[in-house]
Amino acid sequence: MTGLAEHWIGYIAAILVFCTFYMRTMLPLRCVAIASNLAFLAYGIPLGLWPVAALHAVLLPVNVFRLLQIRGMLANIRFAKARAGEIEIAPLMSSLALETHPRGAVLFRKGDWGDRAYFIAKGEVEFPELGARAGAGQLFGEFAIFAPEHTRTASAVCATDAVLYRIDEQSVVLAFHQHPSFAFALMRLVMRRTVDNIARLEASLARLQQERPGGA
Repeated sequence: MTGLAEHWIGYIAAILVFCTFYMRTMLPLRCVAIASNLAFLAYGIPLGLWPVAALHAVLLPVNVFRLLQIRGMLANIRFAKARAGEIEIAPLMSSLALETHPRGAVLFRKGDWGDRAYFIAKGEVEFPELGARAGAGQLFGEFAIFAPEHTRTASAVCATDAVLYRIDEQSVVLAFHQHPSFAFALMRLVMRRTVDNIARLEASLARLQQERPGGA
């Protein structure tokens, strides 16, 4: 390989790095980053640029590992979405943090400060005060983020072993402002759950009235 060809590879590698700064989704960003690592290795090793080669020799497995993580996350989300299809969380991809919890684990209690939401990849989560459950493909915990006092309206307990993706408040709010379709779907979800909670409350009140002596 001639020196000129090697320099052209260097220019290509630099362009690939430049492109990563304009990518908004993580999967193509990691793919381009891997391509740039390979290009810099092909550029640096023949020319004896060992600091450049060493840097990208370290970055290459890191980017490959992150790419495999993202692919696994996408597989979990697709599986969950196929079962429920409640809300599209693609705008939150870069901020999802994987958590696994055993059956019986308490994620939060009623009245706690709510600064995060959760997406269920596998398993079920129960809300004891509401007498309700959420399963794979469903988002929960978002209610407190938009509540005036930021407090949880119900506890959340893992009804089974669960694989969850934690989403911090800042990421939810940012996606809400940047993606109108996500904002609309989230508001529709919040309103539906508000209506469901009101319906449960009315049913409980009606049942209590029937159980009272002389109740209608």
